[in-house]
Amino acid sequence: MQLNTALLNGSVLIVDDDVEALEEMADALQSYGLDVHTATDEETALEQALKYSPEFVMMDYLLRGSTGLNAVGEIHKHLPDTKIIMISGFEDLFSVVTSMNSVNDGVIAVLRKPLSMDSIARFISNQLEQKNKELRAAK
Repeated sequence: MQLNTALLNGSVLIVDDDVEALEEMADALQSYGLDVHTATDEETALEQALKYSPEFVMMDYLLRGSTGLNAVGEIHKHLPDTKIIMISGFEDLFSVVTSMNSVNDGVIAVLRKPLSMDSIARFISNQLEQKNKELRAAK
């Protein structure tokens, strides 16, 4: 299931402490040709981000014992071009967005679970296409 060739060069780090959901998301996005890495906590997320420099990080808002906000801030500090997609099971996404005000650098979307992997893949594909167009225009 490939949307377009832009996905073939994309990479994403998915961070979620729900291992079953994490594996489902990883399998789905890999089927689109994305290079997928995973983490279940903030510390591993930062290690994986620094190791692989993904274009996108899908960060669960609520992780065991913390929110994903500390990791988002650290990732953006070290990898300012990485785009962050916050994901949350909270029904009240306004509360999630409001709590992110201090670290929203790099956050390009806040999405509510359950997620449509087709929609996520299209979103990432569109972002990669836009990046490629900007790079071509800059040459």
